[in-house]
Amino acid sequence: MNEYTVMRAADAPDYTGDAPGAFFGYGRPMGAGQLAFNVRVLEPGTTHMPPGGDPTGGHSHVTIEELYFVLEGEITIKLDDEVLTLGPRDAVLIGAGTTRGVRNEGDATAAFAMVSVKVEDQMKESNFQEGFWPTG
Repeated sequence: MNEYTVMRAADAPDYTGDAPGAFFGYGRPMGAGQLAFNVRVLEPGTTHMPPGGDPTGGHSHVTIEELYFVLEGEITIKLDDEVLTLGPRDAVLIGAGTTRGVRNEGDATAAFAMVSVKVEDQMKESNFQEGFWPTG
């Protein structure tokens, strides 16, 4: 017998709180045992960060790598000291110790998927760096 789970877009929980845009979770709510899969929607002029977080901050991970895949629009991403612009269907594989920050510096909404292995405690796996990418 085949085993699968379907989640419709309207059923994906949004973890952004009061922040603009959306942070849709798929893997954990669907019961994935091995995968973390999320979609981040960034409105123009916004930064990927936890609700109430430092818009100049960045983060790295202790052990996991992440793959970011742009679904629509353009994102600007800082990886350690390098800044890149990625567009639709562009992807970047980011090693565990690489500090990263993502912004939408364009005029249109951008969305990207984030894929990694599942970890039990995301906060213990993450290292946050304030002032990583100053604005202005």
